[in-house]
Amino acid sequence: MPNAFRSIGLISRATSVIGNRLFRHDDLQNSQFIYLMRIIENPGITQTALADQLHVDPSTCLRTVRKLIAHQYVARQADAHNKKLRPLVATTEGQALYPELQAYEQHIIAIGTHGLTPGEQLILEELLAKVATNVREYQDTQNDD
Repeated sequence: MPNAFRSIGLISRATSVIGNRLFRHDDLQNSQFIYLMRIIENPGITQTALADQLHVDPSTCLRTVRKLIAHQYVARQADAHNKKLRPLVATTEGQALYPELQAYEQHIIAIGTHGLTPGEQLILEELLAKVATNVREYQDTQNDD
């Protein structure tokens, strides 16, 4: 079983390295393309919710969001109901990258699931979702300490 988790780590690192190389010309480094995708897919997401969704610590998320803002891919909005909230939205420049980001994600999925039947793909998705839930629940108990 340890090999399964090592495989998950390898997949994560490899896709991140490939994505970083692919989007380097857009000044997206250190997996910033993943943050940008999530912001585009969830307009108005808060930085806290983004960090939670990506399972990163708040300071890492803050640094990455600042870089996306500096490159004018993301902007902070004022929340009409709560002045303390500063929801994140993709700018026109950020939105323009989405088709390329989405195509990369679909390409990586196609490569990773090559040779799997549709049934095997479904089983893989279900099993990985269960593993992710288990690890997330464990992580949450560790954060309570």
